[in-house]
Amino acid sequence: MYSPSRISTFENCPLKFRYRYVEKIKPLRGSIEAFTGSRVHETFEKLYKDKRFHKICKLDELLNFYNQRWKNKMDENIFIVKEDYSPENYRKMGEEYIRNYYKMYKPFDDGRTIALEKTIFLPIDDTGYTVMGIIDRLSEKDGVYEIHDYKTSINLPTMEEIRKDRQLALYALAVKNMYEDAKDIELIWHYVAFNKELRLKETDEELQKVKEETLAKILEIEKAIEEENFSPKESALCPYCEYQHICPLFKHKHTVETLPPEETRWEDGHTLVNNYWEIESKLKELENMKEELKEKIVQYALGNNLQYVYGSEKIANVKIYENPWFPDANDPKREELEKLLMEMGIYNRYTRLDTIALSNAYKNKELPPSIEEKLKEYMRVKRISRVYLRSTGKEK
Repeated sequence: MYSPSRISTFENCPLKFRYRYVEKIKPLRGSIEAFTGSRVHETFEKLYKDKRFHKICKLDELLNFYNQRWKNKMDENIFIVKEDYSPENYRKMGEEYIRNYYKMYKPFDDGRTIALEKTIFLPIDDTGYTVMGIIDRLSEKDGVYEIHDYKTSINLPTMEEIRKDRQLALYALAVKNMYEDAKDIELIWHYVAFNKELRLKETDEELQKVKEETLAKILEIEKAIEEENFSPKESALCPYCEYQHICPLFKHKHTVETLPPEETRWEDGHTLVNNYWEIESKLKELENMKEELKEKIVQYALGNNLQYVYGSEKIANVKIYENPWFPDANDPKREELEKLLMEMGIYNRYTRLDTIALSNAYKNKELPPSIEEKLKEYMRVKRISRVYLRSTGKEK
C-alpha cells in the first residue's frame, strides 16, 4: 500500500483533523480476505528470512507456522462478507496458496533477497509530498532488481490492468533513489490463488508519468480536503463499518433508528422520502397504464384504418412512422457496419463529437494541460440534480 504524507506534528494539526486522526487509530474490524492475506504474507516472509540464513524451510514447517499465526490472530473482529463461507474455508485457501507457491519456487534460489517488508519513502520531486509504501520482497538477479508483491485476490487482472497499477511503479522509483546501481528493475506480481506471476518492466518515461499522475491525485485529494468534498462510495463492506453514524450514506439511518417509534414517522427526512416514494409509485403505475392504453389505441386505429380516434373531450391523432435504424454501439453488428462505411469512404460523414466522453476526460484530468487550457473557453459547468429511490428492504 502507499499513501501521500507531509511531515508535520500532531500538535500542529487543526483541531478537527486531530479528532479525525484519533478516530482513525481506533481499532477497526477486519475482513477475512485481509486477514488471510496477512497470514500468507507472514509465511512468505518467514520463508525468505530463513533462506537468508541458509535454512530451507520444509513445507510442513511453513504450514504449521501459518496455522499457528492464524489461530493466534483470529478473533471476533474478523468478519466475512460472503456468508456462504466460513473462516475454515479461507484458512484452507491460504494453505493451498502456500503449498502451490512452495512447489513452484523450491529451492528458492532464483535471485538474492535484499529486503523483506521493506518500508520505502519516495519524495515527489520538490513538492513537499512523500509517498510511503512497503515492498513485500526486494531481490536482485544478474544485475536486475526485482520487486515482488504477493496478491491473494481471487481475481486475476489482465496485463492492461497491471500496467495501470501505480503501486509497484512507485516502488520502482523509490528503489532507483535508494540504490545507485538499480538501473534495471522488474515488477513481479505473484497471484498465488492462480499460482501465476505477472512481470512488467517500465521505462524511465513511463515511471515519470506515474509520478506525475500520483502528484495530480494528491493535489485532487488536498483540494477535496480543503473543500470537505469526499463523495462516499458504498461497498459490500459498509454493513461492517463502525463509522456509519458519521457517514453521509448512513448517518440519517442512525438518526432515525435512535428515535422512539412514535416519533420516527414524523421525522422530516423520513416523511419526505415516504411521500416522494408514494407519488413515484403512483406515477409509475399511471405511466404503465398510459403505455398500455397508447398501444391499444394504435392497434384500434390500425385495425379500423383510422388516423383520428374520437373521445368525449379529446381526439387521439395516431401517426405511425417507420424510420430506418442502424446498429447502435452495443449491437454486435456495429463494428461490421463501421467497416463497411469506411470501405465506401463515407464513414467521416456520419461521425460526431462525443461530448460526454470529452467532458469525462476533462473532469478526470486525462487531457494534456495545454489542451485543457484551450478548452476552458468552451467549457460551461452544468448542474444536474436527480433523486433516485432504492429499496430499504422493509417494504410490506
